[in-house]
Amino acid sequence: MSLKGQLKRQLMGFVQRLQQSEELRLYANRKAHDYDVIRKAGLYQPSPYGEVETPRREGGGQASPIFITGRFRSGSTLLWNLFRNLPGHKAFYEPFNERRWFDPMRRGEHTDTTHRGVTDYWAEYQNLESLTALYNEDWIRYRLYMSETCFDYRMKRFVDTLVSSSEERAVLQFNRVDFRLPWLRANYPYARIVHVYRNPRDQWCSSLRNEGDYPASAMSGSGFVDHFYLGVWARDLVRQFPFLADYDSHHRYYLFYMVWKLSYCFGVHYSDISVAMESLTENPSTCMADVLVAIGADPAILGEADLTFVKPVTSRWQDYADDAWFSRIEQEGEAVIREFFQGVVR
Repeated sequence: MSLKGQLKRQLMGFVQRLQQSEELRLYANRKAHDYDVIRKAGLYQPSPYGEVETPRREGGGQASPIFITGRFRSGSTLLWNLFRNLPGHKAFYEPFNERRWFDPMRRGEHTDTTHRGVTDYWAEYQNLESLTALYNEDWIRYRLYMSETCFDYRMKRFVDTLVSSSEERAVLQFNRVDFRLPWLRANYPYARIVHVYRNPRDQWCSSLRNEGDYPASAMSGSGFVDHFYLGVWARDLVRQFPFLADYDSHHRYYLFYMVWKLSYCFGVHYSDISVAMESLTENPSTCMADVLVAIGADPAILGEADLTFVKPVTSRWQDYADDAWFSRIEQEGEAVIREFFQGVVR
């Protein structure tokens, strides 16, 4: 037998042994959950003896919490900072972030200089070190889609802890729940969700940091620096959106736009209000008044807030490529997404 044949035989034997191993079976089962029918069946019954009953945790006890959802570089930090300046609100910045704002030893001290009016992200996490035992960094890269019936006990406890940690109304600003909104809606039906979005062309340019490193003339992903986890999102979401795998031969704006549009569809569908970053920066008082009405708050509290740090944003996409270039890619992506959502025979 040739060396190639021997290697092939050994490799096949290894794969067969691996398939039969308990370790691989456990790994596969942990990644591919199958409990939707069970969770919907209403099987739970209280213990007949009572001693093992766990006290039921309610959602805060004060006003309903507010969840902000937005993509990276969408204006979500600006919206968080606006709520941070409102009386009666306690705004938590990106709870799932790997910097772990609740851990003084892990979070560091630096802030993004493009975040106007922000000197720290962690003040609201003071005395919440107990979150360390609940936090799971896998939340930033796995199971980025969660349906109504998905189960993550630690994530639920983590969010519960933040919601109930203050007498003020809790505001949680997320950049990683775009496709977990079904789960949030199911687990927090009393919550109000605010969706912020931005022109995808400007958002793309903002995500590059240095546009010259990856120009419009690029023919593939070569030279693209993935500052905001685009590849991570595509790899994890391909199970729900299989067309996200077909991007290798495209300019990366194609993949960016696909994820942006999917996120936008989810945000509009599940949120109480959707707000454009452009509107938020051009007229923050009027825009925030609309947001407050939508979430059941009194717009009069804006009179006590300092909004002077809000400045209009300058559109930059025309410096990157012309309208025809962007439109061609967007139209290609739109055709796929439209067929995905509307092409099912009912």
